[in-house]
Amino acid sequence: MTIRHTELFMVRHGQTDSNTAGLFHGSTDVPLNAHGLRQAELVASRVQHIADLHSLHSSPLQRAYVTAQAIARTTGLEPRLHPGLAEMNFGHAEGVNLFEMASRWPEIALRFEDPNDHDAGFPNGESRRQFHTRVRETLDRIVTEHSGARVLIVAHGGVISSAVAQMMGENPNDWRKYSIENCSVTHIELATAGPIAHVVSDVVHLEQLDLEDDEELASA
Repeated sequence: MTIRHTELFMVRHGQTDSNTAGLFHGSTDVPLNAHGLRQAELVASRVQHIADLHSLHSSPLQRAYVTAQAIARTTGLEPRLHPGLAEMNFGHAEGVNLFEMASRWPEIALRFEDPNDHDAGFPNGESRRQFHTRVRETLDRIVTEHSGARVLIVAHGGVISSAVAQMMGENPNDWRKYSIENCSVTHIELATAGPIAHVVSDVVHLEQLDLEDDEELASA
């Protein structure tokens, strides 16, 4: 009998104005912008062709949930919300940019430059250790419940980056290692011999947006 591996297809939410402005909005419930809504439609069209999808899971924050709802319309799967899939809580740093963060809390910003400092944390927010533990425990529960199935997860850049790094046995604090684009698809197979990263942050399905932008410029 063939043993079927558990496969995770992880989608980051569509673009928000906070993304384009470079703001720390983790637990803040910001909406998708118009570009992000279109991205959600395109990623939904892509994932509907994945065979044998078993379940759909999402962060409860609206930027992820609205993206998951677009996917639900093409796959017929009802999104299940998991608070543990929410983005990192940046505490008092919610709404500021990287420059402001370094200016207002220089000692904390310095700690974040050390990838081996697992207890670096945002003021009145989560530490790296708390965040990565939350992500791992949430995914462990999903994988245990849906062992041997193909599972679709809609979450955030930090969540997916942390998940991939931890599954691949790497340091999840090095966010540059896995930079996750808006509405990208990441496919990890939890094989018996070890996890296989088939694609990470793939956005080929979003090329349609470039074509649409070119058409708008040509008709302007």
